[in-house]
Amino acid sequence: MHAIEVQTGFMKRRAYLERFAKEGSHPARYRSQARIQSGVDSRVNPRGTAPGAGLERRKKLLAKLKRKPLTPQQPYLPEEIRTMNVSALPTAQLEEITPEQLSDLRDRIRAVAEDDKSYSQARIAREADLSTATVSQFLGGSYNGNLQNVGRKLTNWLKALEERNSTGKLPEGPEWVRTQTGEKIIAGLQYAQMAADVVLICGGAGVGKTKAIERFRKSNPNVWHVELTPATGSVLTCLQEIALAMGLRDLTNSSAYLQRAIFAKARGTNGLLVLDEAQHLSVPALDQVRAINDQAGIGLVLCGNERVYQQMSGGNRAAYLDRLYSRIGKKIVLKKATVADADAIIAAWGIEDTPCKEQIRSIAATPGALRVLNKVLRLAAIYAKANNRRICCDSIKYAAQELGVLG
Repeated sequence: MHAIEVQTGFMKRRAYLERFAKEGSHPARYRSQARIQSGVDSRVNPRGTAPGAGLERRKKLLAKLKRKPLTPQQPYLPEEIRTMNVSALPTAQLEEITPEQLSDLRDRIRAVAEDDKSYSQARIAREADLSTATVSQFLGGSYNGNLQNVGRKLTNWLKALEERNSTGKLPEGPEWVRTQTGEKIIAGLQYAQMAADVVLICGGAGVGKTKAIERFRKSNPNVWHVELTPATGSVLTCLQEIALAMGLRDLTNSSAYLQRAIFAKARGTNGLLVLDEAQHLSVPALDQVRAINDQAGIGLVLCGNERVYQQMSGGNRAAYLDRLYSRIGKKIVLKKATVADADAIIAAWGIEDTPCKEQIRSIAATPGALRVLNKVLRLAAIYAKANNRRICCDSIKYAAQELGVLG
């Protein structure tokens, strides 16, 4: 039997180094010398290529294929513009305000603040696009900044104020009208606060829900009104809005931390939490506000359109809201404004003409109802004031047509 030769690692390494010394690091098929020696390369004068020669050939080929850059063209300009002497053009120069004019400006602003106490330095600064400190120092004569810029801004503000006062204020409707629908909403709010129960108020837009809630909030203590939006429909953002309405500031942005702070604030207050536009709340957020009603023992009002009730009473999400739906103590459905609501608004605006009343009742039957009606009457009052007369049928009709209410 032939003995089997066993190659050790040292022997394999030595054989590799010997082969490397003879052939190089690349296989023979990649070496041009080997191709020439084996007869594969049949060129008359064969020679090996220099390193990187293939890359250079590709670069030259691409250079030939590239398009030459376009020569820049001068834009066409008319003769009068090309020959114009720009340095000779007049430049707008702001007229410098003299120290006497600055002193007069201070006196006029002080007079405005004395005549109307609502014009505080903070309000003047906001309307003039300045800081409160700048206005205070300017009026006190201790401002060390650019007096010209501040003086111009305050002068422009004073001119705008005088123009508004000269044209007169726009007609304002009554701040609050006690309508039949508003009485229903206030009764529901009173029940929710007294019984610490859950009340659902749903209906179409423009029937006076928000106005009634604001009226109730101003006349009753511990009523927290939160107007929700699509951006505040999650658990965390909803709790943040509730905390702000309760006056809680500088809290950690944690749902659990906010919940504990709201519970501590609301317990024992006999308060009422009103969530307006509650249709934006997600299912977990609705369950969260239900927990506020349970743990804090305060009333809860969910106010919004019909979707608020639909997502609790039907659909694939109703099963997750059964705990909230079973706690609803009162439900108020407001489909549209009533004729009595329109009559109350007619009386509040002081309209006595019978044809005008019929027009207003027809407007109150349109979508948006009372909100649209107030906009129409305000615009009609502006037209009537411009003609130095009271609101008439023509001004109401013209305003309604302009707002697209009546055809």
